[in-house]
Amino acid sequence: MTGLLLQGALVLAGAPLCTGITRRLKARLQYRRGPSIWQPYRDLAKWWSKAAVESDAAGPLTAAVPILALTAIVAAALLVPIVATDAALPGAGDLLVVVGLLALARFLLVLLSLDAGSAFGGMGGSREVAIAALVEPGIVLALGVVALAAGSTDLAVIAGRGLALGSGAIDGPTLLAAAAFAMVAVAETGHEPVDNPDSHLELTMIHEGMLLEASGRRLALLTYASHVKFVVVAGIFIAAFLPFGMAGSDPGPVALLVGAATAAAKVGVAAVAVGLLDAGLAKMRILVLPSLLALAAGLAVTAVAASIWLPR
Repeated sequence: MTGLLLQGALVLAGAPLCTGITRRLKARLQYRRGPSIWQPYRDLAKWWSKAAVESDAAGPLTAAVPILALTAIVAAALLVPIVATDAALPGAGDLLVVVGLLALARFLLVLLSLDAGSAFGGMGGSREVAIAALVEPGIVLALGVVALAAGSTDLAVIAGRGLALGSGAIDGPTLLAAAAFAMVAVAETGHEPVDNPDSHLELTMIHEGMLLEASGRRLALLTYASHVKFVVVAGIFIAAFLPFGMAGSDPGPVALLVGAATAAAKVGVAAVAVGLLDAGLAKMRILVLPSLLALAAGLAVTAVAASIWLPR
């Protein structure tokens, strides 16, 4: 329970900082001063202090979706072991449940984009659904490789196996699955070359297009949910492929602190890597994205086939 509380506090308090690091690094690499790494916290406080303005066509979903979407993503954050193998709700960290919660949050956002009756919002929602149809198979197949190796879809069991075996858990299928997951994770979190999180051009927006009609506290909740989602996706990668340094089951205070520091470092590296992608790559045309995501799915299928038929 201590691990769960520590992990929950770190994820919920530190999630906006990851976005701040990514944006700051991107700006510096583009020879701009850029915002402070603490700017996401200031933005959330600013939006929280403002009243919401909604379209005349908006229904009850516009008010309900921000809370429901954030609840789904926070629930996913509590199911993914990041600090310790048991730093999640006991017996509930099934990877299919976690992926399902992320899909539920996406579905709610698409409903929100349609509820206001905005043309650009509907465009962003339709693009999000089209990309999700290609992303989710890649995620499930990539995670299926480590699930087959561990004999369980519980992320705590998968992380525990990787922690116990150390470098012995790394083989060809696992490396292919990790590469596939990394590719689809970029699409899942809305970064280059799939999406530009800083875009203000309605015709190119995907995730941000779905939030055009949100304002005030609703915008704060939805933006905070996207911050937490990045940490959740990074946490899934850590639990499945990089559990090294994570505290084991029933850890002591020192092991928990070491696990927390290691987890923070890993998520920080993920934020830096995404910042490098945002600064170094241009957004792909929407018609080219299926080829990129199909490549990720192909890698995942190859990894699954290799894990089944090749001797381990």
